[in-house]
Amino acid sequence: MVYSDYLYQLALLMRDPIYRERNDQPGAGHPVLLLPGFLVGDWTLHVMAGWLRRLGYRPYLSGIVWNVHAPERTGALLAQRLAHIVGEPARPVIVIGHSLGGVLARFLGAAGPLKVRHVVTLGSPLSDAPHAIHPFIRSTFQMLQKLRNRSGAVSPAQAHFAATVAAPLPTDVGCSVIFSQDDEIVDWRVCLDPYGSNYQVSGRHMGLVVNRAVYRLLESILNSGG
Repeated sequence: MVYSDYLYQLALLMRDPIYRERNDQPGAGHPVLLLPGFLVGDWTLHVMAGWLRRLGYRPYLSGIVWNVHAPERTGALLAQRLAHIVGEPARPVIVIGHSLGGVLARFLGAAGPLKVRHVVTLGSPLSDAPHAIHPFIRSTFQMLQKLRNRSGAVSPAQAHFAATVAAPLPTDVGCSVIFSQDDEIVDWRVCLDPYGSNYQVSGRHMGLVVNRAVYRLLESILNSGG
Protein backbone atom coordinates (compact mmCIF):
# COMPACT_ATOMS: atom_id res chain seq x y z
CA MET A 1 0.00 0.00 0.00
CA VAL A 2 2.78 2.46 0.94
CA TYR A 3 4.87 2.05 -2.19
CA SER A 4 1.89 1.51 -4.49
CA ASP A 5 0.70 5.02 -3.64
CA TYR A 6 4.21 6.35 -4.25
CA LEU A 7 4.22 4.80 -7.73
CA TYR A 8 0.69 6.02 -8.42
CA GLN A 9 1.52 9.59 -7.41
CA LEU A 10 4.77 9.44 -9.38
CA ALA A 11 2.92 8.38 -12.54
CA LEU A 12 0.50 11.29 -12.15
CA LEU A 13 3.35 13.71 -11.53
CA MET A 14 5.30 12.64 -14.61
CA ARG A 15 2.34 13.60 -16.83
CA ASP A 16 1.53 16.84 -15.04
CA PRO A 17 2.54 20.28 -16.40
CA ILE A 18 3.89 21.25 -12.97
CA TYR A 19 6.68 18.71 -13.45
CA ARG A 20 7.22 19.03 -17.19
CA GLU A 21 7.14 22.80 -17.64
CA ARG A 22 9.85 25.22 -16.60
CA ASN A 23 9.17 28.00 -14.14
CA ASP A 24 8.90 31.59 -15.35
CA GLN A 25 10.68 32.72 -12.20
CA PRO A 26 13.90 30.71 -12.01
CA GLY A 27 15.48 29.94 -8.68
CA ALA A 28 18.71 31.77 -9.56
CA GLY A 29 20.80 29.06 -7.95
CA HIS A 30 19.23 29.45 -4.51
CA PRO A 31 20.22 26.50 -2.27
CA VAL A 32 17.57 24.02 -1.13
CA LEU A 33 18.37 21.18 1.29
CA LEU A 34 16.18 18.05 1.09
CA LEU A 35 15.78 15.74 4.10
CA PRO A 36 14.24 12.23 3.90
CA GLY A 37 11.88 10.52 6.30
CA PHE A 38 12.36 7.77 8.87
CA LEU A 39 13.63 4.40 7.58
CA VAL A 40 14.36 5.79 4.10
CA GLY A 41 17.09 7.88 2.49
CA ASP A 42 17.97 10.44 -0.14
CA TRP A 43 16.77 8.14 -2.92
CA THR A 44 13.18 9.13 -2.10
CA LEU A 45 13.96 12.75 -2.98
CA HIS A 46 15.81 12.34 -6.29
CA VAL A 47 12.69 13.24 -8.29
CA MET A 48 12.16 16.43 -6.28
CA ALA A 49 15.84 17.35 -6.55
CA GLY A 50 15.74 17.00 -10.34
CA TRP A 51 12.61 19.14 -10.54
CA LEU A 52 14.14 21.88 -8.38
CA ARG A 53 17.28 21.85 -10.49
CA ARG A 54 15.24 22.39 -13.65
CA LEU A 55 13.60 25.37 -11.97
CA GLY A 56 16.98 26.95 -11.42
CA TYR A 57 17.48 26.07 -7.75
CA ARG A 58 20.55 24.39 -6.34
CA PRO A 59 19.23 21.29 -4.51
CA TYR A 60 21.35 19.43 -1.98
CA LEU A 61 20.66 15.95 -0.67
CA SER A 62 21.31 15.22 2.99
CA GLY A 63 23.81 12.41 2.63
CA ILE A 64 21.44 10.14 4.60
CA VAL A 65 21.37 6.57 3.27
CA TRP A 66 18.88 5.28 5.85
CA ASN A 67 17.36 7.70 8.34
CA VAL A 68 17.61 5.43 11.38
CA HIS A 69 20.16 7.15 13.61
CA ALA A 70 19.41 9.23 16.69
CA PRO A 71 17.68 12.43 15.50
CA GLU A 72 19.81 14.61 17.77
CA ARG A 73 22.98 13.14 16.24
CA THR A 74 21.63 13.46 12.71
CA GLY A 75 20.57 17.03 13.44
CA ALA A 76 24.07 17.95 14.60
CA LEU A 77 25.63 16.45 11.46
CA LEU A 78 23.11 18.24 9.24
CA ALA A 79 23.93 21.54 10.98
CA GLN A 80 27.53 21.06 9.84
CA ARG A 81 26.38 20.30 6.30
CA LEU A 82 24.14 23.36 6.37
CA ALA A 83 27.10 25.58 7.26
CA HIS A 84 28.97 24.20 4.24
CA ILE A 85 25.99 24.78 1.91
CA VAL A 86 25.44 28.37 3.03
CA GLY A 87 29.04 29.24 2.22
CA GLU A 88 30.41 32.72 1.66
CA PRO A 89 28.78 35.07 0.92
CA ALA A 90 26.02 33.65 3.07
CA ARG A 91 22.84 32.55 1.26
CA PRO A 92 20.26 31.27 3.75
CA VAL A 93 18.94 27.87 2.70
CA ILE A 94 15.38 26.65 2.11
CA VAL A 95 15.02 23.29 3.92
CA ILE A 96 12.36 20.81 2.80
CA GLY A 97 11.83 17.73 4.95
CA HIS A 98 9.54 14.72 4.63
CA SER A 99 8.21 13.05 7.78
CA LEU A 100 11.13 12.81 10.26
CA GLY A 101 13.07 14.93 7.79
CA GLY A 102 10.65 17.76 8.51
CA VAL A 103 11.36 17.45 12.23
CA LEU A 104 15.07 17.72 11.42
CA ALA A 105 14.32 20.73 9.21
CA ARG A 106 12.57 22.42 12.15
CA PHE A 107 15.61 21.77 14.30
CA LEU A 108 17.90 23.37 11.71
CA GLY A 109 15.63 26.38 11.34
CA ALA A 110 15.45 26.96 15.09
CA ALA A 111 19.10 26.21 15.85
CA GLY A 112 20.59 28.16 12.92
CA PRO A 113 18.20 30.96 11.93
CA LEU A 114 20.90 32.91 10.10
CA LYS A 115 21.50 29.91 7.85
CA VAL A 116 17.86 28.97 7.13
CA ARG A 117 15.43 31.12 5.18
CA HIS A 118 12.36 28.86 5.15
CA VAL A 119 11.34 25.45 6.47
CA VAL A 120 8.84 23.28 4.60
CA THR A 121 7.56 20.08 6.23
CA LEU A 122 5.72 17.27 4.44
CA GLY A 123 3.64 15.02 6.70
CA SER A 124 5.95 15.66 9.65
CA PRO A 125 4.95 15.01 13.29
CA LEU A 126 5.73 18.38 14.87
CA SER A 127 4.08 17.48 18.17
CA ASP A 128 3.40 14.24 19.99
CA ALA A 129 0.12 12.67 21.00
CA PRO A 130 -1.09 9.15 21.86
CA HIS A 131 -1.59 7.04 18.73
CA ALA A 132 -0.45 9.92 16.47
CA ILE A 133 2.12 7.71 14.73
CA HIS A 134 1.46 4.32 13.10
CA PRO A 135 2.17 1.61 15.74
CA PHE A 136 4.82 -0.13 13.61
CA ILE A 137 6.72 3.12 13.00
CA ARG A 138 6.51 4.17 16.64
CA SER A 139 7.63 0.77 17.96
CA THR A 140 10.52 0.62 15.47
CA PHE A 141 11.66 4.11 16.48
CA GLN A 142 11.45 3.21 20.18
CA MET A 143 13.33 -0.07 19.62
CA LEU A 144 16.17 1.79 17.91
CA GLN A 145 16.25 4.28 20.78
CA LYS A 146 16.59 1.45 23.31
CA LEU A 147 19.39 -0.16 21.31
CA ARG A 148 21.27 3.15 21.31
CA ASN A 149 20.58 3.95 24.95
CA ARG A 150 19.95 0.93 27.17
CA SER A 151 19.69 3.03 30.33
CA GLY A 152 16.59 4.77 29.02
CA ALA A 153 17.72 8.09 30.50
CA VAL A 154 17.18 11.19 28.38
CA SER A 155 20.54 12.65 27.43
CA PRO A 156 21.20 16.42 27.37
CA ALA A 157 21.49 16.21 23.57
CA GLN A 158 18.08 14.53 23.31
CA ALA A 159 16.49 17.10 25.61
CA HIS A 160 18.03 19.97 23.64
CA PHE A 161 16.84 18.54 20.33
CA ALA A 162 13.27 18.02 21.58
CA ALA A 163 13.07 21.50 23.11
CA THR A 164 14.45 23.13 19.96
CA VAL A 165 11.96 21.35 17.70
CA ALA A 166 9.02 22.19 20.00
CA ALA A 167 9.84 25.91 20.18
CA PRO A 168 8.39 28.38 17.66
CA LEU A 169 10.75 29.18 14.81
CA PRO A 170 12.48 32.58 14.88
CA THR A 171 10.39 35.30 13.23
CA ASP A 172 12.79 35.65 10.30
CA VAL A 173 12.51 31.95 9.39
CA GLY A 174 9.41 31.13 7.35
CA CYS A 175 7.47 27.93 7.94
CA SER A 176 5.11 26.06 5.61
CA VAL A 177 3.40 22.81 6.60
CA ILE A 178 1.96 20.43 4.01
CA PHE A 179 -0.24 17.66 5.41
CA SER A 180 -2.87 15.16 4.32
CA GLN A 181 -5.87 13.82 6.19
CA ASP A 182 -5.35 10.62 4.16
CA ASP A 183 -1.94 10.11 5.79
CA GLU A 184 -1.88 6.57 7.19
CA ILE A 185 1.44 6.97 9.03
CA VAL A 186 1.17 10.31 10.85
CA ASP A 187 -2.04 11.79 12.23
CA TRP A 188 -2.51 15.05 10.33
CA ARG A 189 -3.34 16.94 13.53
CA VAL A 190 0.21 16.61 14.86
CA CYS A 191 1.59 17.96 11.58
CA LEU A 192 0.09 21.42 12.04
CA ASP A 193 2.09 24.46 13.12
CA PRO A 194 0.04 27.16 14.87
CA TYR A 195 2.66 29.76 13.93
CA GLY A 196 3.18 28.72 10.29
CA SER A 197 1.20 28.37 7.08
CA ASN A 198 -0.64 25.04 6.87
CA TYR A 199 -1.68 23.54 3.53
CA GLN A 200 -3.79 20.43 3.00
CA VAL A 201 -3.41 18.00 0.08
CA SER A 202 -4.85 14.58 -0.73
CA GLY A 203 -2.59 11.55 -0.69
CA ARG A 204 -0.85 9.03 1.50
CA HIS A 205 2.33 9.49 3.49
CA MET A 206 5.07 8.08 1.27
CA GLY A 207 3.57 9.57 -1.89
CA LEU A 208 3.85 13.14 -0.59
CA VAL A 209 7.39 13.44 -1.99
CA VAL A 210 6.07 12.90 -5.54
CA ASN A 211 2.57 14.33 -5.12
CA ARG A 212 1.69 16.85 -7.84
CA ALA A 213 -0.41 18.93 -5.43
CA VAL A 214 2.62 19.17 -3.15
CA TYR A 215 4.76 20.32 -6.08
CA ARG A 216 2.25 23.05 -6.91
CA LEU A 217 2.40 24.28 -3.34
CA LEU A 218 6.20 24.12 -3.33
CA GLU A 219 6.32 26.16 -6.53
CA SER A 220 4.05 28.78 -4.97
CA ILE A 221 6.08 28.89 -1.75
CA LEU A 222 9.37 29.16 -3.62
CA ASN A 223 8.06 31.82 -6.01
CA SER A 224 6.84 33.93 -3.10
CA GLY A 225 10.38 34.11 -1.79
CA GLY A 226 10.36 30.97 0.33
